Amino acid sequence: MKRNEIFTIIILAIIILLIFICGPKNCNNNDHAITVQWNWEVYAAPDTVILSLRVEETKPTTKEAQQTVDKKIAQIKSILDTYSIPKSDIKTTNVNTYESFDWRDSWRVSLWYTSSHSLEVKIKNSTSENEWTAWIIISEISEIGWVLINNVSYDIYDKSAYYSEARKLAMEKAYQKASELANLWDVRLWKPISIQETRNYDYAVSAMAKNTFAMDMVEEEAINDEAGELSLGEMKISLDVDVSYQIK
Repeated sequence: MKRNEIFTIIILAIIILLIFICGPKNCNNNDHAITVQWNWEVYAAPDTVILSLRVEETKPTTKEAQQTVDKKIAQIKSILDTYSIPKSDIKTTNVNTYESFDWRDSWRVSLWYTSSHSLEVKIKNSTSENEWTAWIIISEISEIGWVLINNVSYDIYDKSAYYSEARKLAMEKAYQKASELANLWDVRLWKPISIQETRNYDYAVSAMAKNTFAMDMVEEEAINDEAGELSLGEMKISLDVDVSYQIK
């Protein structure tokens, strides 16, 4: 018998012996664990206003519809540039062109072509003062006409520090809970063998009416009344941890 064959037989014999001695349960530490879940919530004031805008035009030809929309988008971007909104915070979310139809006397009749272009605009480092800037921007955009305000919401531009805080506190509470369970069952708690986390975040929506054309908000008095009712308040950032600790 060759040396390599002898060596292979010896290795297989050792593996079989270990399985026989340990057994599948004793060799798998994951079978002896305490699993706990914990949720921690952090509250913080939003620092970013998000505007969702859509320009929509219907014209006899696709070219005319697209050109009209492109012209208005350029006007909007010019206004945003005036207020030093970085290009990186202006994102196109959708572009679409389609032909509209209607049925008349069993005949399909074209209702021209509709083109649309949607933008998401972030106004960072928002305070009560420059939150007002968002409404001024909306007021100026409204002068263009037929610009749809899909939504006005608030956000926290960089949530990493808040998630770090929530993670640290959630892990501390999870360990405390696991330690209490280990003491009740008279076992020793060892290192985590599995850690999972789930992030949750509540977006705050402005009191400003959704799905309203900006052209309806031209009057300064109306904007003053609306902005006077707004409150940034606090936003909830929560994190769930699911931790399994080895026990002995």
